[in-house]
Amino acid sequence: MRALRVADKTLEKVEAGILSITTILMSVMLVSNAISRSFFNKSWPFTEEIGKWGIIVMTFMGLGYAARKGMHIEMSGLYDLLPKKAQRILGIFVNLISALVLIFCTYLAIQYVQHLHTTGQVTTILRWPLYLTMMVIPIGFFLASVRYFIDFGKRIAEKE
Repeated sequence: MRALRVADKTLEKVEAGILSITTILMSVMLVSNAISRSFFNKSWPFTEEIGKWGIIVMTFMGLGYAARKGMHIEMSGLYDLLPKKAQRILGIFVNLISALVLIFCTYLAIQYVQHLHTTGQVTTILRWPLYLTMMVIPIGFFLASVRYFIDFGKRIAEKE
C-alpha cells in the first residue's frame, strides 16, 4: 500500500511538471513569435505546430491531473439535495461509469495512434511523426480512468 502511495505521489509530480513545463514553453515561444512578427516582420512557422501540440498535451495530460485534484466539471445540484447514503451510491456509480467511459476512450485513442503510425502521417512543418505527438491522448485518458477507478475503490471502502 505504501508503494502505491509513493508511486501516486511521484506520478502526480510528473504530471504537474509536464503541465507546468508545457505551459511555460508555449507561453515563451508564442510571445517570442509575436514579438518577432511585430518588430522584425518575421514569423516563426513552427510555432503554430508546436502550439497545437502543447494544447493537446495540456488538454489530455490535464484530464488526468484534474481528475486527481477533483477539478473536473461537476453538476452537483441534484447530488447536494440527496441524503448521504444516496450521495455515496451515486458517487460510486458516477466514478465507475466515468472510469469505464475513459477506458473506452483510451482504447479508441490507441486505435487512432496506431492508425497514424500505420499511415506514416507527419506534421506539416516540422515533419515529426504525428503518432508521436498524439500518444499523449491515450496516456491522458488512461491516467484519468485510473484516477476514477481509485476514487471508485475509495467510495466502496468508505464507511457510511
